[in-house]
Amino acid sequence: MQFNRFSALLVVVGITLSGCGGGGGSTSTDPVIPPTNIDVNVTITGDYQVESLGTTNTINAKVSLGTLTRDLYLVLSNSATTSYTPTITHNPKVIVVPQAKTVFSTDVKEKPRILLHPQYVEDFNAQIGTLLSKAEENQFQAKTIAVPERMEDIAGTSTGIFYRSSDTSDPTAATARYVSTLPVSTDFGNKTLNIWVSDDSYGVGCAKAKCVTQDMVNALADTFLKSASDNDIYDWVTNIYGEEWGSNAEEKYSYLIPANDEITILLTDIDDDGLPASGEGRVVGFFWAKDNFDKSVVSGSNERVMFYIDSVMFANGNTTWSIDDYWPKEMVSTLAHEFQHMIHYYQKNILRYATINDNTDTWINEMLSESTEDIIGTKIGHSVEGRYPTFNENNTLSLTTWNGILADYSKVNVYGAYLLRNYGGAQVLHDIMHNSFDDQQAVVYAVNQSSNGLGKTFANLLSEWGIAVMLSDHDNLVDTPEYNIGTLFEDVYGSTIYQMNSINLFNYNPPPIIYTTSGTVKSNGNYYYKIGDNVTGDITVSLELNGQTEATLIAK
Repeated sequence: MQFNRFSALLVVVGITLSGCGGGGGSTSTDPVIPPTNIDVNVTITGDYQVESLGTTNTINAKVSLGTLTRDLYLVLSNSATTSYTPTITHNPKVIVVPQAKTVFSTDVKEKPRILLHPQYVEDFNAQIGTLLSKAEENQFQAKTIAVPERMEDIAGTSTGIFYRSSDTSDPTAATARYVSTLPVSTDFGNKTLNIWVSDDSYGVGCAKAKCVTQDMVNALADTFLKSASDNDIYDWVTNIYGEEWGSNAEEKYSYLIPANDEITILLTDIDDDGLPASGEGRVVGFFWAKDNFDKSVVSGSNERVMFYIDSVMFANGNTTWSIDDYWPKEMVSTLAHEFQHMIHYYQKNILRYATINDNTDTWINEMLSESTEDIIGTKIGHSVEGRYPTFNENNTLSLTTWNGILADYSKVNVYGAYLLRNYGGAQVLHDIMHNSFDDQQAVVYAVNQSSNGLGKTFANLLSEWGIAVMLSDHDNLVDTPEYNIGTLFEDVYGSTIYQMNSINLFNYNPPPIIYTTSGTVKSNGNYYYKIGDNVTGDITVSLELNGQTEATLIAK
């Protein structure tokens, strides 16, 4: 079900308020003089109601509630490129005792985790285009070493694996602890899974705070890739996005590794930081494209399609370790997150860009990975709801600005959840990746492919997102963007059934922050403002805007 809205662009906005009432915050004792000309009339009739007040420079709205009593809110959706300070005045009749609201407290607290690639990975990613273009022109000067052709992995063999830098100066000693005995049949042919563990992280009494055992390795392998179909992370994720690596890569760029249908996971203590202190963020896993290059270009390449997963956090279970303990399950979810990045590099960067110098905007790439965790969450028995309290505390952040903080992951997670539940589930994720756009137009293109997304703009989606947040405490919405239907959302894509939880953002502590004082509407962000609790009768709302900021009235 959708709420059809009209267009706007995207922006940084500040707000000056007078006559603000309800819900605490600052108010003015000066009388509010109603405007003589009313250009928007709104009559409230239902349990909830959503009305766009428009984007014109000056808006004078009359809101008539009659004998009904409702809470009134504004969602301000910033769609310009420069900051602007509008004026908002209103004269609500606010009942002295605010309407009681029940917020269900939750024990859900996000464990400290940071998924942004380490700095050495970010530095490498920034030069990928240069590496490939110069390699193709035979102009790239790199350290060349004689390396024998890599043989198939054999369980129990050891070698040095490079992961802290893109050269050969700092390998970690590791041993193959799992190799598929027989190739596993998938929709993309037979695949082999290799799991390596740093020697200092393996076995009882290892040098780390938590040690990986063979049972842990076997459980990880069984979760990621096993025989039969539609029963593991590999099947569920590739069903949405496609294959992780293929012969087209080497055919297009000769300095990329050939396809050998192997995937490698290295379990190691990333950055040698052991267990995190309370409240500390940390890198728990990453995909690094350096390993997709031939050693003649990047001497530190392992010439593998591979992931890096933190061994200490993976082994950090209860006294009797189980793959269903929180941290092992979190690491499995992280593996799905990083798998999207791996596939994204091949399907988007290699196959679909006109120039390899293009990189998808970070917020989009991370949104797809967060949404991957969301859409397979019920399959692996792990919820991403730990993101929601963090979003609620930071719900005015710019959607498209990425600083690599925990709140950035939460905002794109919640935005992706809105897209998933309103614009086609797995299909919209597939379509965001499978186009040649590298910015917000990739999202617009994908939404426009859905049956109810034709003609939507990015500004429409920004405003709708804000509405969905404010109405997530309702499960009876009609023709309105929604997070909550009171039960599981079900999506069938290909032969796979995906189920996603309903989301009521007001069920978390803290609930969404709604302001009653002035604040900044950031570029490509929403600002949530309360006009008043228990408003009745007639009120007027006057806004002085810049013509590119959409104001939406919500009564509930």
